[in-house]
Amino acid sequence: MFRTTALAACLALGALAAAPAIAADPVRQDGPIHQLRIYRIYDQTRIAFHERFRDHAARLMAGHGFDIVAMWESRSEDGPEFVYLLRWPDEATMQASWARFMADPEWAAIKRATAAGHGRFVGDIEDRTLRMVDYSPPGRVR
Repeated sequence: MFRTTALAACLALGALAAAPAIAADPVRQDGPIHQLRIYRIYDQTRIAFHERFRDHAARLMAGHGFDIVAMWESRSEDGPEFVYLLRWPDEATMQASWARFMADPEWAAIKRATAAGHGRFVGDIEDRTLRMVDYSPPGRVR
């Protein structure tokens, strides 16, 4: 009986040792998150869009706790795109800040006024939440 139990225990330990190790998830759950926003903008309202974002949206966003890391313009086969990267301490802060910004009466008035003068500025919007992986080079993205 003892021999059988000991043999079974040895076989079980051997099977565990031979099993592939479960890999740790490389996606970091701590630390900041980033948000990538891509707006499809239109050639005919492109300059007015940039003026509105520079002069109004960026200022109001900062007041609601947005940390804009960088902004770019790119061009896809569909036309110009406005791309920007935000940094957030966590997802709850991101969601709360967006809710406050979208409910801001000054932002609503600016959107109405600029749309009346120029038409529609933004088409499709892509929104991605980015989480660092543990092997990302340190210090590249603040």
